[in-house]
Amino acid sequence: GSVTRARLAALGILDTSAALPDGLLTVGEHIVDPAAWQRWRIALADAVDEHRAAAPLEPGLPAKAAQQLLGLPDARLVDALVRDSGGALVGKDGRITRPGTGPSFTEATQRALDDVRKRLEADPLAAPDVPELVEAGLTTAILAAAAKAGLVLRLPGDVILHPSAPDAATATIAKLDQPFTLSEARQALGTTRRVAVPLLEHLDAIGRTVRVDGSRRRVM
Repeated sequence: GSVTRARLAALGILDTSAALPDGLLTVGEHIVDPAAWQRWRIALADAVDEHRAAAPLEPGLPAKAAQQLLGLPDARLVDALVRDSGGALVGKDGRITRPGTGPSFTEATQRALDDVRKRLEADPLAAPDVPELVEAGLTTAILAAAAKAGLVLRLPGDVILHPSAPDAATATIAKLDQPFTLSEARQALGTTRRVAVPLLEHLDAIGRTVRVDGSRRRVM
């Protein structure tokens, strides 16, 4: 269904500067049969829908998997098919999905997530304990999907916070004498060590805070 100009030139079939025969498509450096392109467009959309049905918690079909499913010689052809979908498909972070779709949760799971989010809206640092999450049926896979969709902030140890927690925490610890210790930050935030340790490491990672020595940090 496709071949590069360079390949045709190497075979002595078509000079690199020659005009293409009527009816063929040019997609990047590839020359593509229009019928094949239409088949790929339909197959890609079907594959995205089938992947969502089979793996509702995942954020979309991996582009690499799409390339293999369609038997395409170049990953850039997958990108071009997404762009040519008329907005029916979108690509993000190496995955392909329908626009405006997120993970699909069961009714019970959605209720449990809503309860957690309601609690966190009142206190962004009120992280549920792991046994609470287990009892609510919120598995690691579900929490990962919820975090990927921006519903919660998930830190190591399944510490689940509100997405606004970094902003709220930064505003609080900025009022401390700088630099500050973990203990001082924990007390100011009114939270536990279980929450404070991964939260401060997250703030380090996103550039909100920086370590000045082995025990102290300061707000950037």
